[in-house]
Amino acid sequence: MLQKTATRAKVEQLNKEWYQNADYIARFLADANPYWSEKDLKDLLYMHLQFVTDEAVARIKEDWKANIKSFDDGRAHILHLSDALSDGIMKQFPEKF
Repeated sequence: MLQKTATRAKVEQLNKEWYQNADYIARFLADANPYWSEKDLKDLLYMHLQFVTDEAVARIKEDWKANIKSFDDGRAHILHLSDALSDGIMKQFPEKF
């Protein structure tokens, strides 16, 4: 039981750090471009982390339908995220586009 508790605590700590990293990335990007909202970026990055988590859990459980769905949903989301970043770059540097 101690092993399971220690593992759970480690997973919780790593998950907390993972989300903190998303916070740092959102803050860095929002500071770099006035057309990116830190809150919007956090929301997008958190959603990305959730899709990655869902896919990993589905694979561990060998739930291949859920794995495919989470991959497809995650792919659609990452394209949305890349569009949001591209839009901000084009707004910040319109003379380049």
